[in-house]
Amino acid sequence: MDFVLNVEMIMLIIGLFRIMLKDPGFVVCESFSLDELNENSVLGVQTHNESSLLQMRARYCKSCQTYVQGFDHHCPAFGNCIGQKNYVLFMVLLVGFITAEISYIVCSSQFASKFRVLEENRVESGSILVMARSTLLFCVLQVLWQGPFLIWHVYCICFNIRTEEWVNWKKYPEFQLNASSLSGENYQETSFKNPHNKGILQNVKEFLTLK
Repeated sequence: MDFVLNVEMIMLIIGLFRIMLKDPGFVVCESFSLDELNENSVLGVQTHNESSLLQMRARYCKSCQTYVQGFDHHCPAFGNCIGQKNYVLFMVLLVGFITAEISYIVCSSQFASKFRVLEENRVESGSILVMARSTLLFCVLQVLWQGPFLIWHVYCICFNIRTEEWVNWKKYPEFQLNASSLSGENYQETSFKNPHNKGILQNVKEFLTLK
């Protein structure tokens, strides 16, 4: 178990440095007109083939003050945006952190159960036990929020939607479906539609082949 946990930690540290330094998909704004580059619109591509849809999914990140292709969110823990070029690595790291934390919870629980034996042998372990219990509690709290966070991103992958697009879909015209009011009043009801959803299998395949 110690060997497995140490290997997990080494891989997580390597992945952490990679995602902190990796380009998430920054878009060079100089190649587009200033009228097209505003925070309330997608990148200025007017045609509607597959390549232009990918280009239109470039969103503005307030933290990095630039556009990111396939932008999902800005991750303060990693200090970088999560976009098209590092989304797969982000998911691998998220699964890796949860796995490592669960492994540590198992190890800490085993240590706590054996603490009585250490007490009987009069081994000084009070500070060690406090550290084990505090880090165990920390890992439990981490898993409690990372678990639902992982489920949310699995949902996003299955339906080909980004967190930014889901939260702010009213800002992006391609996610708006306008329907006239049945009562005859002069207003239109706007509902959500996802033009990028191609079915779960195709969406997952597209996620696994992100470049």
